Amino acid sequence: MKIHPILTVAAIALVAGACSHRADINGSWISTPTRVADDIAVADDATSVLSIDFNAPKGAKSGTVTISTVIEATQPVQAGTLVGFAEPYEVSVTGTASISGRWSYEDSDSDDDDILLFLDNSTMQVNVDPNGVTFSQNLLTGAQQPMVDSLTSATAERWRTAIRSAAAKQFFGFTKLDDIKIVNDILSCEIGKKDLTFHRASPAD
Repeated sequence: MKIHPILTVAAIALVAGACSHRADINGSWISTPTRVADDIAVADDATSVLSIDFNAPKGAKSGTVTISTVIEATQPVQAGTLVGFAEPYEVSVTGTASISGRWSYEDSDSDDDDILLFLDNSTMQVNVDPNGVTFSQNLLTGAQQPMVDSLTSATAERWRTAIRSAAAKQFFGFTKLDDIKIVNDILSCEIGKKDLTFHRASPAD
């Protein structure tokens, strides 16, 4: 008979721990930069910084989620390939993309450390601001190249398509976050066969 109170206390502790774990996931998390040049055919180099924003009442097992990325890319521009460019330059582009959906803890996971993501393709948005497109400098002499409005607008639209493809590949790899651990505002998990690390950008509500 004496064992029942002990079991009851242990059960309460486990439930409290699970609720605390679920509450910790709320808020915004930012990844370390990842190289994504292989996913953008027109880029010589490109990096992506991902952010995940989980939203749900404390203790809930599901809620809404938004995943965003900021992609910075560069590409050498060969001499004579563009009107007004007699010498080689390098173009730099920054694009943003986001997608929303829902998240929930996996029902079969008694430890509450695996999360399923259900992203809605219709919510995906991609933007490349023409003001963020720059032809930085002559690759041979270092001379600065003035901005050409019509050129940067056309370049931005071409890059928007390329960045959309790269962002979609990243986003739709996020179907399940395995073995989530949160220690000192650092979230680590496994997606597919990759280990990812995020740091907390904003506190849970």
